[in-house]
Amino acid sequence: MAIAYFQDGSLGLPKKTISRFKQKVRERTRRNKPGTLESKIEFLNQLLIGWISYFRLSRSRSEFVNLDGWIRRKIRTIKLKQLKRRYTIWKFYRNRGLTENNAWLGVLGGKGLWCLSRTPQSHMAMNMAWFKEMGLINLAERWQELGLAAGNRLGA
Repeated sequence: MAIAYFQDGSLGLPKKTISRFKQKVRERTRRNKPGTLESKIEFLNQLLIGWISYFRLSRSRSEFVNLDGWIRRKIRTIKLKQLKRRYTIWKFYRNRGLTENNAWLGVLGGKGLWCLSRTPQSHMAMNMAWFKEMGLINLAERWQELGLAAGNRLGA
């Protein structure tokens, strides 16, 4: 792993490091890999804790926010893949509080799972509270906690 040094003396994340991290996340969250969503999140959390601890002094909050969104989208895709059919996705949306029409709008988009994971209906059904229930670590929040604990004023 590498850390980028900026001219003002601050630390950042190089593009190559981010692409290697994304590759590791892809390996751990393959949709066709057997296992429950909970076990995949638990396995992924180990990687996230180690990675964010290593880069805790970085000033790249926006990178952590972007990676958070990308990871959540990957997990939404896994959940939709596990639900398999449009009707079961619709039932999941309904159980998560969406109206009947709104749930059907999200399901009948006619797109693949990656596109379906970005719809407003998927975001409403699998919101931040749902990810906290599932036990997923939020990189940006964890980075801020570590930065403040280390006395890094840039974490705020």
